[in-house]
Order: sequence, then C-alpha cells, then structure tokens
Amino acid sequence: MLKRFNVIISKFSLVLLTFLIIACSQVPITGRNQLILISEYQEVQLGLTAYNQVLSNEKISSNKKYVDIVNRVGNKIAPETEKNYNWQFTVIESPLVNAWCLPGGKIAFYEGILDIMENEAQVAVVMGHEIAHATARHGGERISLGILAQVGAVAVQIAMNDKDPAVQYAVFQAYIPAVTIGAILPFSRKQEYEADTMGMVYMARAGYDPREAISFWKIMLEVNKGKDRPPQWLSTHPITENRIKELESFLPEALEIYNASDKSPNKNLR
Repeated sequence: MLKRFNVIISKFSLVLLTFLIIACSQVPITGRNQLILISEYQEVQLGLTAYNQVLSNEKISSNKKYVDIVNRVGNKIAPETEKNYNWQFTVIESPLVNAWCLPGGKIAFYEGILDIMENEAQVAVVMGHEIAHATARHGGERISLGILAQVGAVAVQIAMNDKDPAVQYAVFQAYIPAVTIGAILPFSRKQEYEADTMGMVYMARAGYDPREAISFWKIMLEVNKGKDRPPQWLSTHPITENRIKELESFLPEALEIYNASDKSPNKNLR
C-alpha cells in the first residue's frame, strides 16, 4: 500500500512540477511571481460568460452623468496598462456601494459607490483598482489556487485511504477551513493590496491625483462606520484602516509618476 502511494505521489509531483514551470509568470508593475494554471484565453472567456450572466440579472443605469464619467475614466486609464483587452465599463442601477472586475477587463460600478464620490479622480481610484485586477490576472490566480486546493484534497484522500472513516472525515473537516483561512483568504487580501498599488500607478499615469485614493478610502471608512464586519483574517479584503496605511506608504512613488504626467483630467463629479 505504501509503495503504491509513493508511486502515485511521485507521478503527481512530476506532473505538478511541469505545471509550475509552464505556468509561472509575473505581475506587471509589482513584478510578483505568480502561478496561473489556465491560459489567458480561457480566463477571458470565463470572464465574458460571467459578465453577461451578471448583467442579464441587473438593471443597467440610465444616469447619463454616471455612465459618461465611468466610460471616460475607464477609457483614459485602460490605455495606460498596455493590455489589449476588449475593455467594457458598465454602471448598474443599485444603491450598493461596490464595483467589480471580471477577467478580460469587464468592469461594473454600482450607482451607490458613485453617489459617495466627490470628483472624477475618486472614480479613477476605483477604476484603477479594478483594472489592476484584470491586468494582474487575479481571477486566473484565484482559479488556480482553487485547483491546487482540490489537488491537495485528493492527495489527503490518498494518504488517508487506509484510515478509519471517522478519522478521514475529521481530517477533511479540518482541511477545508485550514486551506481557506491559511491560504485562500490571505492570498485574496494580498491581491487587494496589490490592486490598490497598481491602481494608484495607473491613475497617476493617466493624470489623476493619487492623493485622492486616500481621500476616497477615508470616505469609505465613514460610510462603513458602525457596520458589523468580520475580522480581517476571516475576510477576502483588508480592513479599510490598513488599506489607507498601505496607500499612504506608496503615495510618494505614485506622486512622482503623477508629477511626470502631462495629463490632468481631474474634475468634480457633481
């Protein structure tokens, strides 16, 4: 039994090593090494399918001012990435204070988040952040992490094959939260910090004042004051106070990029 298990693990390790060699890449701007086990084409197609499904269940905004500003900002920032996606920017009629991006550059803002913004540069803060998720291929990374988690579950199952069913059940019950809390959630927060940093670079290149990133997140801090939120270690996103600290630490570098830009589209939102 042990010999058979070792043979299986050896073959599995060889296949996994091959995947790791093939799938290694780097995030633009930050240079972080990343592992993506699906092709960019597959990732983009998944994003397009999900985007169409989501929008089919949402009401598209008729607020021309919001639609115009989101498209204007998106079309100013996207070229700064040098990523040739079919970028799409949509505003959804909803008071939800949120925005999101799907692989391939499919981005949506809810009216609620635009309601709290003070100027166009704050739209650029969120736009830059969401665009960064696309250019960094964070979606593909999350899918790949899920694949690795499933592979790990199979390896655990093989290793526990000759154990008592009750022991197997207990191990699997421990495996899922351990992987979630110990790997998946921390990695998601890391991606959010990375998108914040990259977003500041993109908005600064496009001529938007990166100091507005800190102003925007202070607004978000006020908006969410008093709301029940999980502790950071149980969340996909960093707490707002920590995001502000990270943005403040990166601000001098972002300001250098901004001051070197010959673009200055900063306007009031209202």
